[in-house]
Amino acid sequence: MRYLACAALLALFTVFGCDQSTGSSGSSTSSGTPTALTITTTAIPGFTVPGAAGSSMPSYSATISATGGTGSYSWSIVTGTLPAGLTLAPSGTPDTTIAGTMTSPTTTTFTVQVRDSSSATATMAYTLVVTYAPAPPPVAPPTPFFFGQSITGRTLFICDVSGATAGPPMTNLQNELSAALTGMSANDEFDIIVFNSAISGYISRMWGAVLPATSGNVASANAWISGLSSTAAGSPDNACYAALQDSFTTYTSIDKAFLFTWTTPVDAAGILADYPNWSASDPGRYLTVIAKNTTGSTFGQQLAALAGGSFVP
Repeated sequence: MRYLACAALLALFTVFGCDQSTGSSGSSTSSGTPTALTITTTAIPGFTVPGAAGSSMPSYSATISATGGTGSYSWSIVTGTLPAGLTLAPSGTPDTTIAGTMTSPTTTTFTVQVRDSSSATATMAYTLVVTYAPAPPPVAPPTPFFFGQSITGRTLFICDVSGATAGPPMTNLQNELSAALTGMSANDEFDIIVFNSAISGYISRMWGAVLPATSGNVASANAWISGLSSTAAGSPDNACYAALQDSFTTYTSIDKAFLFTWTTPVDAAGILADYPNWSASDPGRYLTVIAKNTTGSTFGQQLAALAGGSFVP
């Protein structure tokens, strides 16, 4: 009888213990009380705006986490505002995200609030620090070229504009000169000599001295070369000798000289004979001979070799 009474009491006690369960899904202490709702993320990443002009704006993302409370979480901004283009995900357990692409990146301070299913809340203030990357160093302008040869320093252009160059050859020469001059810097200097322009045997200097390649001087030179005229078709190329000789008597300390020829000059033999004597007065000068017509190739190659320079067919 005593055994039956004890068994009945034990069964009653077991049923009573099961009825104490709260059934709560939130975090709780060992006594069954939910832990306090807390935002555990104390800081968010900053953002760096690209420094290069024309760069696209990168996207931004930050995760904010919370713990404790009961049920699911909802999130909101309660003070301040996010930078334009960013949004806070309104729900997420245990995390939310701030994400998007900023349209007007600025450092901003705001407060995030999390609310659980029991309407308990917690807040945390954040500052999203925006910095600007330094602009990359300016890209050096490309080296200008004249018929494929680089142009720098004190440069002299010596150009055949005889009747043989009329039409496409003259247009090609003018385009090459214009592109080369436009690409030079103000630290470079240049002048232009043309021969067989309008009058057979005639040479003409643009300035008679090398001048800095400023925008104004380049504009003047482009206008000058655009107005060049040729001798009548069939006129002999008999001024190349005079142009080359003048390039040494009028100009000194030239770094590079470019001779543009179209046909073999009438005075080719005299040029090859006398060029070594002329060049002795300006030994640092480098000559490039450009012969765009195959009939002038042999002379051009001979003169380039004699001058220790280069030949461009």
